[in-house]
Amino acid sequence: MASSNAVFNTGRRMVSSPSSWEPRLGYSRGVRVGNQIFIAGTAATDGEDRVQGTDAYSQTDFIIRKIQTALRELGADLEDVVSTVTHLSDFAHFDDYARAHSKYFGEIRPVNTTVLAALVRPEFFVEITATAVIAE
Repeated sequence: MASSNAVFNTGRRMVSSPSSWEPRLGYSRGVRVGNQIFIAGTAATDGEDRVQGTDAYSQTDFIIRKIQTALRELGADLEDVVSTVTHLSDFAHFDDYARAHSKYFGEIRPVNTTVLAALVRPEFFVEITATAVIAE
């Protein structure tokens, strides 16, 4: 993950991924302010905008590992996640998504909201946003 750890007088640190979406829309993959980390909606794309995974399980697995990379760059890890918000393109993907989400978060048990949404590209089945809090 290409990182730009800009620090502002607010103590805000940001990281970016190789995604083309971030510069086009003007956002960061992750932002840390104090002990809180906010991870942007993350889809299963690599650095060349290729979709990774042909089903909701494999896309969710890729997304959570991408989120974990951003968290680690900001000094956290998955066990610091307190909330995930998931957008599914079709609730037919729910069981596969849930199985992958549980693989990573089953013991951590963050709060979660899962909603049905039209995603940016038809081959996207899942998009996940995460919030983490690092213990002080």
